[in-house]
Amino acid sequence: MKYRREEEMYPDVCKWFKQFLYDRFRSSDIEVYDLSRISLSRFIIRHDITGLPNEWVTWDIMVDIVGFIRHSNISTSLAFVECKNVLLNLSHLSQLLGYSRIASPVFSFLLSPIGISSSLNSLLREYRRTDVLEYYWEKGKYPRRLIVAKWDVNAHNINRDNIICNDLI
Repeated sequence: MKYRREEEMYPDVCKWFKQFLYDRFRSSDIEVYDLSRISLSRFIIRHDITGLPNEWVTWDIMVDIVGFIRHSNISTSLAFVECKNVLLNLSHLSQLLGYSRIASPVFSFLLSPIGISSSLNSLLREYRRTDVLEYYWEKGKYPRRLIVAKWDVNAHNINRDNIICNDLI
């Protein structure tokens, strides 16, 4: 069963993403939302989310799915998923890379049930240009990178055989 529209993916991906984040941040409060119709900064205002860097007011970006990881009353981290219902291409990667450079999420996924275009696949696998996936660099740590994967429609999970940058999860 394929999704007729991208929006049909969101409930399944949200459910998976919440469990994914909970498994990695068990002592934190996890909330996952479909933000495809509202900017991240506007959502933060409406829901009075705290613990973010001061520049959150500039985050006029529309990420499909956002996870909020509240580590304490003081600190909140973000995690992103951008869904596409077509072959993933360089334009999709660039869109999420821009969002991730702006807000520095702890995880950032680019998912499609269709897979990856031949040109993007060639760039990342054949030419090994995984450096183009990097969006955040912290001294003494590995850079944060986008995770590109095929969404398994039947399992309601990422297809672990097709993940690019699977060393991150």
